[in-house]
Amino acid sequence: MIFQQGVDSLARAESLDRFASGLQGWVRRAYRAAGRTGSRLANALYGTWLGHPFHPVVTDIVVGTWTATEVLDALHALSGRHVFARCADASLLTGVGAASLAVLSGLTDWQHTAVRPRRVGLVHAIANMGITLLQATSLTLRLLGARRAGRALSGLSYGVLIASSYLGGEMVGKYRIGVNRAPVDQVPQQFVPVMAEHDLPENQPLRVEAAGVPVLLVRQGDRIYAMHATCTHLGGPLPQGTLVDGAIQCPWHGSRFDRRTGRVVRGPASFPEQCLATRVRDGQIEVGPPSGLGRCRHEPAGATVPEAAQAVAAPAR
Repeated sequence: MIFQQGVDSLARAESLDRFASGLQGWVRRAYRAAGRTGSRLANALYGTWLGHPFHPVVTDIVVGTWTATEVLDALHALSGRHVFARCADASLLTGVGAASLAVLSGLTDWQHTAVRPRRVGLVHAIANMGITLLQATSLTLRLLGARRAGRALSGLSYGVLIASSYLGGEMVGKYRIGVNRAPVDQVPQQFVPVMAEHDLPENQPLRVEAAGVPVLLVRQGDRIYAMHATCTHLGGPLPQGTLVDGAIQCPWHGSRFDRRTGRVVRGPASFPEQCLATRVRDGQIEVGPPSGLGRCRHEPAGATVPEAAQAVAAPAR
């Protein structure tokens, strides 16, 4: 309870804002200056290729390898067997490499946060950078023969890691950073009419509701596409976005989703969007349950498809 009160105080600490804003600006400028290479690196660190945020993957490796280091250090101290020392060094080195990736991916994700999660995330990032430097120093001491000092430094780092991990859990559990913001479990259970076909303009995303579910519709040529209207990244309103090279671009942070499959084309989003089926009946556009998450089958114009196998993007007729 006391520790949580301290974390809540961090979230309210306006004194952190100036430094946090400056660091966020530096991260953004660095990626912009790197151009296309920076965009590719950011996508890799977001986890767009993985369909899942990359940061928690590498942090699990960090916690696992450094926990193993502590256990192996204890076994070496108790038994005196050098094999445990070599294994401890190997797990420590693996953790330092993974921690470096975790710091980079964490900063990449953190650049899009605001106000309270930005403050908590700043302290989390500083702590993780410090831990990584301490563990790298510990490894150096071990290699130089000062193993006892190296073990002590690793033990200190591990204690700070536990506290920092709590802050990471706060970012996810309380502020929902790195979770899917779209209502993935909310889909129409059957086809429902949402608007007249002639009211849907070409190449202009539009928000409608299908059985209470916010849905984005967009027409291109003779096809009508539908997906959830909420960006999976931080909940941005996709219908207020634009079409860029056949993808829907979120107006908040620029995430792009393939209009046909919902696949992430560009981060910071890592989770794909849920596509929905469409059809036109009696001049009304109807939206229905998807044929499969992230999977679309396009039928040629005029084709007759059984309702149970309707394409996610059916031709407008």
